[in-house]
Amino acid sequence: MESNIKVLIVDDHKLISEAWSSLLKDAPDIQVIGTADNVDDAYDMSLQHKPEIVLMDINLGAGSGFDATEKINNSLPKTRVIGLSLHDDITYVKKFLSIGAKGYLTKNTSKSELIEAIHSVFKGETFIAADIKDRYFTSLLNVDPAEAKKELTMKEIEIVKHIAQGLTSKEIAEKLFISHRTVETHRHNILKKLDMPNSAQLSSWAKDKGYV
Repeated sequence: MESNIKVLIVDDHKLISEAWSSLLKDAPDIQVIGTADNVDDAYDMSLQHKPEIVLMDINLGAGSGFDATEKINNSLPKTRVIGLSLHDDITYVKKFLSIGAKGYLTKNTSKSELIEAIHSVFKGETFIAADIKDRYFTSLLNVDPAEAKKELTMKEIEIVKHIAQGLTSKEIAEKLFISHRTVETHRHNILKKLDMPNSAQLSSWAKDKGYV
């Protein structure tokens, strides 16, 4: 029988962290061992407490849930990460699972689904939220090669998010610690990949996809 599944919650909004903690406080076999709101704290607390499950907000204000997940997976192979996000775009789901996460929930998930996800992932299973599960598995069975070429890399997704937020290439470069020329190259490649004429259309597309 499962007992004492240690859970770390990572979200940069305190109210959301408290809400997730509240949902789990009455679960008899789940123990929330703490919360973190950035990549470094998430990693440090994972090393310190060695949780079985990390509930990871994908869009952290300071850093990326992708980065935190990769760091945790590399150092703590027994710790399993479940993504939490407003994004229900299947490309986003695939990319998060591809870096080693074992589950993906939208922030519309219910208490019962959250607890089910923790138990399933703790057992070694992969858990996808019910509201996106059908689309996710359908996408695995029906891969259009032309569409596959349009999928953005994680770095490109980060840049698209910043473009949609109105940041200039210089500001994006400073934020991501890369050169201005590298940002411009990514911007060009993204527009070409998605067959879009300009950043304004790209921003509109990103907002429709839920990247912002």
